[in-house]
Amino acid sequence: MPFSPREIYSFIGVVALLVCLPGPNTILVMQSAGVNGRRAGIYIVCGIATAVYCNALLSGLGLSLIIMQSVELYTLLKLCGAAYIAGMGIMSLADAYRLHRQPLANVRSADCQSVVNSGKSRLACYSQGLLTGILNPKAVLFFIMFFPQFIHPENNVALQYLILAVLYSLVAVAWYGLLVLGMEKLRPLIAASAVQKWLKTLTGALLLGMGLKIAQQK
Repeated sequence: MPFSPREIYSFIGVVALLVCLPGPNTILVMQSAGVNGRRAGIYIVCGIATAVYCNALLSGLGLSLIIMQSVELYTLLKLCGAAYIAGMGIMSLADAYRLHRQPLANVRSADCQSVVNSGKSRLACYSQGLLTGILNPKAVLFFIMFFPQFIHPENNVALQYLILAVLYSLVAVAWYGLLVLGMEKLRPLIAASAVQKWLKTLTGALLLGMGLKIAQQK
């Protein structure tokens, strides 16, 4: 085992703190599971977990460091992430407006369908989680600044990155999975059109604000 128990516990603790802090992933999971159901939330979580491995791979290959050292590439990544998160916020606000204008039965979700049966709907939910995780510049910075502190160059570096990525993804799946289950319990309440409109308005405003904040960061 390339890591001591103390290192593993320290890593899990910091990752748990990072994952549990409210951010775009948390809002996306809560909105999708609350409005579109548990299955939609699960696909979102799977996308987020996949993004962990993608970021770990980029960091291990040194590509993340290249991005962070290049002002142009980092700015491009930051703006793409900001635009995507803000775009999700705008779509959520548009959904809230349609809920206000139309009966609930006639409203189609802009994110995922209420019942995720088709391959396209499953892919849409999964892609949202994946892109939200990959396009977040804070996630890229975390993998660059934090992962190397636990890597022992004298051992198999690739194996160490894989182990850390697995631990990270397990913490993320556990936390966001709990959020999915919690929101599933609230679905009878959220099924009301007025509550859905409130939830989409709130989460849409938060996502839009986060997107704008990311765009303004230097």
